[in-house]
Amino acid sequence: MHVAFFSDQHPGTLGGLQVSLGTQRSHLEHRGHTVTVCAPGSRRVPTPEYARDGDVLLPSTQFGEHAFCLAGERFDRIIDAAFASKPPVDIVHIQADVWGAWNGYRFAARHGLPVAHTMHTNIEVGLPAILPFPRTATRLLFAAQQRYLHCGQVRTLAAYTRAFVERADLLIAPSAHFADRLARSGVPGEFFVLPTGVDDDALAAVRATPRWPRERPRLVWPGRVSPEKHLGTFVEALARARLDVDVDVYGTGSDLARSKRLTTALGVGDQFTFHGPVGHLEVLHAIRQADAVVLSSRGYETQGLTAYEAVSLGTPVILRDSAVSRELPPRLRYTAADPSVTAFAETLATGVRELTAQREPQPANDAFLQSVLTERAEELYALARGRHAAGSASMAVRRRAA
Repeated sequence: MHVAFFSDQHPGTLGGLQVSLGTQRSHLEHRGHTVTVCAPGSRRVPTPEYARDGDVLLPSTQFGEHAFCLAGERFDRIIDAAFASKPPVDIVHIQADVWGAWNGYRFAARHGLPVAHTMHTNIEVGLPAILPFPRTATRLLFAAQQRYLHCGQVRTLAAYTRAFVERADLLIAPSAHFADRLARSGVPGEFFVLPTGVDDDALAAVRATPRWPRERPRLVWPGRVSPEKHLGTFVEALARARLDVDVDVYGTGSDLARSKRLTTALGVGDQFTFHGPVGHLEVLHAIRQADAVVLSSRGYETQGLTAYEAVSLGTPVILRDSAVSRELPPRLRYTAADPSVTAFAETLATGVRELTAQREPQPANDAFLQSVLTERAEELYALARGRHAAGSASMAVRRRAA
């Protein structure tokens, strides 16, 4: 089977979505499938192992860590020409919410292909976090949706999402809590929950690595350092809790310089080490060596990929987001009671105290093995293809009757 992934971001750039694409692709390939990613090109590719020479990369504009593109007839021609030299596509899997989705739906419609759509992004929170002038950007987004998908008038985010729902053969949410959120926001349709998994081979290799001895507890904060991730909130909470710990921050982004200044201003700069953008395997090893992983975002994540990786390695997670917490085993989570810095500081203190007292590490959790989730993805692809075939047959009957 040839699966075409359509993404808003280049697969070799930093981010949970990109890790998700890379992990899904490698396991589908291991099972004999072909996967081609169509995405914007990027000048910054810190994790090239997730890309392939045969990927379809579109003309784009770089803005910080992100690359942006559009859709339309020019992009249609580029995409069709690139895919013409490849095996026929069997299913389009849209893992995008903006330009990747526009291009993916247009490609599927031109070639009569079934579509599965994983909605990865909490657009209401995510777009203002990465785009300047978010109100203007949102209006332009709605106008682009109408133009490129030829849909009705779009005035709300719910209407924006419905334009995708009406065209997909199968809808996927990466977590139960995000599926619930979409339903509460007025998005119709049946969502299948399929979280991002963690690569089996990488897990086996990292799990086999013995933990290093340490003089004091070690916390790891991994991810894109942007405002919606709230690294600064963690810095404030750590300073308030007065914890004698080392902290490793892995990642980069627009909020990095401010976060570094804040550690100095609050007197905890000597406890933080900022490693910048590094390969995914290095981050997994750091998570394995940590006493806990810290997630400081709240209300933004549609799934907790770094949290899934942590529990898969037996590393507990200290977090603020109660929705993400629902997806984790109770023995491996410490969740703040409310969004305040005070509550987060108290949770950090509790987590570090209890984890320091533990003599034996927690056993790893196998719920997020990608091999298991890839088998589920194949089942969903078969369902999407069956629905599409049934819909096409029904349409043909109606046309003959007319």
